[in-house]
Amino acid sequence: MRILVGLLWALAGAVAGFVAGALVALVILKATNSPNREGAYGYAMFGAGFIGAIIGLIIALLLYGRSAPAGQGTAFAGSGFLGVIGLIAVVALGLWAFMNLREAPLMYDGSMASLELELRVRSVELPAGDLHDWLEVEVQTAKTRPVATLSWSSKRIDGEYTIVPATQNPLYRSASRVIVVQINGRQAEAFMPRMRRTPDPKADWSEWFRPQSVDPPYGVVPPAPLRSIVELRYRVRRYGDQ
Repeated sequence: MRILVGLLWALAGAVAGFVAGALVALVILKATNSPNREGAYGYAMFGAGFIGAIIGLIIALLLYGRSAPAGQGTAFAGSGFLGVIGLIAVVALGLWAFMNLREAPLMYDGSMASLELELRVRSVELPAGDLHDWLEVEVQTAKTRPVATLSWSSKRIDGEYTIVPATQNPLYRSASRVIVVQINGRQAEAFMPRMRRTPDPKADWSEWFRPQSVDPPYGVVPPAPLRSIVELRYRVRRYGDQ
């Protein structure tokens, strides 16, 4: 309780000090006819207010200590100081969490990154004709559903498999990612590969993953359990890197 009361004293002193500092700066600027180019008044008032807030906080803590019973002034002032430190820590932690846990394009040294995928399918599973609409890939997070672009012109044959590259731009920071491969009119395969919130852009291709679930189209009841036909691996590359 003493810490909370001391914190309230400190906050009141900081507010009073900020207002006093800003007003003093404004009076001085007006008295000296200083130019107000590009918001100079605002910057000067904020700077003076910040200094005033620090001074006001210190004075408030000293007054809080003086208000304590005899012999407890230092303890009261120290409790108020601990309250201020605690508040600063909470605000700093909140800002860190907001900046690092929010979903936003990942930045590596100022550059965004791509999620590069390879989808492996047994060649006998491929339908005849145009393949461009046969697969669709989404990289789903809690708040985003960006679509990956498949490059059928760059597909290659590896033994019994056909491997199709895909790219999703930009890669988003997220605690969890589900890569959903829609196989046109047939089924949806959901992959949850082991991927850190901020993957290493220098790491090589991951291992091949099989889907965690295979689901039929909405409203369709398959006559038999569905089997997966797609495997997937990934890597992350910064824009411009190979």
